[in-house]
Amino acid sequence: MEKVEKIEKIKILHIYKSFNVFNGLIEILTIMAQDLDHKRFELGVCVFEYEGNSFGEKFEKLGGKIFNLDVQQKALNEPKSFSKLVSFLKSYKPHVVQTHVLKANLMGSAAARLAGVPVIIGTEMTLKDTAPSSFGRLRDRILQPFTSAALKGCDSFVVTSEFIKKEWENGLKQNAFKVIYPPFNLEKLNASANVRETHGKEIKKIGFIGRLSDEKSIDKLLEAMKMVSTAEPNSKLCVVGTGPLENKLKQQCGALGLEKAVEFTGYKANVFEALRGFDLFVLSSRTEGCPIVILEAMAAGLAVVATDVGGNPELVEDGKTGILVRPNCPHSIASALIALLKDKSRAQKMGEAGQKRAFTVFHPSKFTASLQELYMELYNKKRPHSQLAKNKNAERGRV
Repeated sequence: MEKVEKIEKIKILHIYKSFNVFNGLIEILTIMAQDLDHKRFELGVCVFEYEGNSFGEKFEKLGGKIFNLDVQQKALNEPKSFSKLVSFLKSYKPHVVQTHVLKANLMGSAAARLAGVPVIIGTEMTLKDTAPSSFGRLRDRILQPFTSAALKGCDSFVVTSEFIKKEWENGLKQNAFKVIYPPFNLEKLNASANVRETHGKEIKKIGFIGRLSDEKSIDKLLEAMKMVSTAEPNSKLCVVGTGPLENKLKQQCGALGLEKAVEFTGYKANVFEALRGFDLFVLSSRTEGCPIVILEAMAAGLAVVATDVGGNPELVEDGKTGILVRPNCPHSIASALIALLKDKSRAQKMGEAGQKRAFTVFHPSKFTASLQELYMELYNKKRPHSQLAKNKNAERGRV
């Protein structure tokens, strides 16, 4: 009887700093665990810190594995972090390593090369100047040249928008770039289907969802809301999220007399539940890479008003699915919001067009499918060499 050879799964290992805080990347990795072909791929994430939590448990239930190096993230511990990472990679022997964000891109790609990982992929989802503090931006500017140098040796560099590619492409191989737009969470969208609007029809709700930090320019949005509430007294801005500027923004609301026109709701685990209650969505950022929240708003059928920065124009078709406005310009934001509040039919048509665009151009299934295709393409390029080495070793063992 002929012996059936067992097909070896391709080990995909993502390297990131921590699995302790839920963020956009953790959600993306969870979506990947849900959609990945687990018969062909073994999915793992290696982090420096992980204390155990509900979203980590969910990731593992979906077929992913979390490998914790258990190194406290302090500057003095960086040599230890790197050493443990190299040792782990040598023992686990992944076929493909994909690193994420500055530190993991720098340390992870170097460690993967030392460990002899066949395929190394760098990933960047944000722009270079988006850290919420001046210290963070200074730190990033110091690290970025070293990260760029490390990424030159990668087999591919995944970015989530053409704009991010333009920021990072200087000095890197042009054919190494792969633009893959991030996915919105279809499971959360479906789970919110039974949520009903809680505000009366006479109240027109404008929604903002995001971190309450400097790069989101929410102070400019509040200035715009002062004009909007004058033109449309029944309008209300709902700010969903938390962040370092929360108290300052609430104080600004008081100074502008917007206590009744602005509501701060805090963090929402399922943003689609909030989106279901909005009439419009607004994003006032001074800088963006590729904000998933715009895709979420489009998927929920909302017209989008967003600043014409970063990857926003790649998502929003100006005049068709929403309106792009000048950044740091309250008057421009206010004019767009007022126009859509006064023309419900136009806003509805934009929302419908945006929803169609979200489910065709940016459907979540395309994200995982594109990555799987990239993994296979790069793995197969390296496979003949590794397979040849295996055959030679096997022949030596028979001698």
